Amino acid sequence: MRDPELPRDSNSGALSGIRVVDLSQIAAGPYATSMLGDFGADVVKVEPPTGDPLRQIDDAFGEGESAYAFSVNRSKRSVRIDVKTPAGREVLDRMLTDADVLVVSMRPAASRRLGLDFPSLKERFPRLVYCSITGYGEDGPLVDRPGMDLLAQARGGTMGTTGEPGRTPVKVAPAIADFLGSYMACNGILLALRARDRDGIGQKVGVNLLDGQVSLLPNLSVAYHKTGAPFRPQGGAQSNIVPYQVFATEDGWVVVACLIQKFWVPLCDALGRVDLAEDPRFATNTDRVRNRGDLVPVLESIFAERPTDYWIEVLEAGDVPCSPVNRLEDVFVDPQVVHNGMSLVLMHPRHGEVVTVNNPIHLGSTPAQPWGYPPDAGEHTDEVLTEFGYDSQQIAHLRSGGAVV
Repeated sequence: MRDPELPRDSNSGALSGIRVVDLSQIAAGPYATSMLGDFGADVVKVEPPTGDPLRQIDDAFGEGESAYAFSVNRSKRSVRIDVKTPAGREVLDRMLTDADVLVVSMRPAASRRLGLDFPSLKERFPRLVYCSITGYGEDGPLVDRPGMDLLAQARGGTMGTTGEPGRTPVKVAPAIADFLGSYMACNGILLALRARDRDGIGQKVGVNLLDGQVSLLPNLSVAYHKTGAPFRPQGGAQSNIVPYQVFATEDGWVVVACLIQKFWVPLCDALGRVDLAEDPRFATNTDRVRNRGDLVPVLESIFAERPTDYWIEVLEAGDVPCSPVNRLEDVFVDPQVVHNGMSLVLMHPRHGEVVTVNNPIHLGSTPAQPWGYPPDAGEHTDEVLTEFGYDSQQIAHLRSGGAVV
C-alpha cells in the first residue's frame, strides 16, 4: 500500500516530459491517461463546463463526486473549458501546441463537427500523437451508435461465452470492455511515441471497445473456425479440459486447473483417490472430456466434504494448480495481493484516505508513482492556463465569457 503522503515527482517517471491533453470522458480514456500520469506524464483533463458526466453516476462521496470518477482520474489535473466556444477552442489549441498526446473519446461525427478529428489537427500539430477511443471504430454500420462497456461485452462475444449452461448470459462485473480499452490505448500511445521519437512525426492511434472484446477470443475462435462446433457457456468449467473448473466446497468454492496431464495424478493423490488415476476412462484429458459426466460428479462430491482452506492446503502441498474463489472483500486481504502492493491509498482534502487499485505495471528503474487525489472538475484551471501564458486578467476575461469555468 503506497504512502498516501508521497508527493508527485514528475521528473523521475518513465514518461517525464510527456504532456497529455485528455478530452476523454467516462472510463476507458480517463483510466488510460491516469496510468500514463502514474508514470510521470503531465496529464491535463479537459472537462466541459458541467464536468465529466461520470462524476454524476453515483453519489458515494456526495453529489457530483462519484466513486466511479474517483477510480479512474488520479495522477492528473483538471480544467474546465467549453471547447465549443471560439475562445475556449483557442485555449485548447494553445495547449495542443505544446502537447505530445491528445486523447478523445467521442463518436467520429462529433469529433469532425468540433474539428477535433485527426485530419483536422495533423497539419497544425504534426508531432501530436492522437488517440481516439470509440465504441465500434471510425466507420462501418455502427459508427454513429453510442458505445459503452455493456454493449461491447454483448456484441463482442464476452457475454455470449460467459455464464452457466442454459442460463441467461452474464456480464463480467468489472468494466472489462472499458478497461481493456484503457490498456489498448496506453499501448497504442506508447508505440506511437516510440515511432515519433524515431521519425519525428505523430500519428493516429485508434482503439474501440468492440475490437477489444473480440480480441479476447483467440482460443475459442480458432477451435470454432476449425470444427464449426458452436461454443456455449460452461459456467466455471472449460469445454476442452477436465478438470478445469470451480468446485463447491463445504464453505465456499475452489478452482482446480489440470491444464496439462502432469497435474492429473497428483490431484488424485491429494484427493485420496488413486483409483481415479488408474481408471482407463480418465487416463488422458481426451478421455476425461469424453467421460466428463462420470468424473465431475465424483469430484464434486469429494470437494463438498471439506472446507476451502483444507483443500487449498492439500492441493498446494501436491503442487496441484488451485485457488480459492475470492469475493471482492477477500481480494484485498489475499496475501499475494497484499505482497504485490495492489491497494493504493490517496489522500483527499475532504474525504481523507481514498483506497483504490494500484498500477499493475512494475518497472525496475522508473516505477509508477500514482499521485494526487482525483481532482475536482476545473480544480486546476487557473494553474494550467497560467502555465500556457495566460495572466490573471485574461483568465478572468475567459471566465466571464464562459470559455472556461
